[in-house]
Amino acid sequence: MNLVTINNAVMVLYYLISAFFLIAVVRNFVKTKDPQEAVLYTIVMMPFVLRILRLK
Repeated sequence: MNLVTINNAVMVLYYLISAFFLIAVVRNFVKTKDPQEAVLYTIVMMPFVLRILRLK
């Protein structure tokens, strides 16, 4: 295996893990009734959304 293949595999896994956590937070966001918790979940979601969009 060359270095490019390993880097691509790590990148794909990184985005899959980010997507998994984003889905988990979105699920909790949809279930919550408390507006304060909804704002908190929105703040927590931002880094994951930015990572998936390849922004930092």
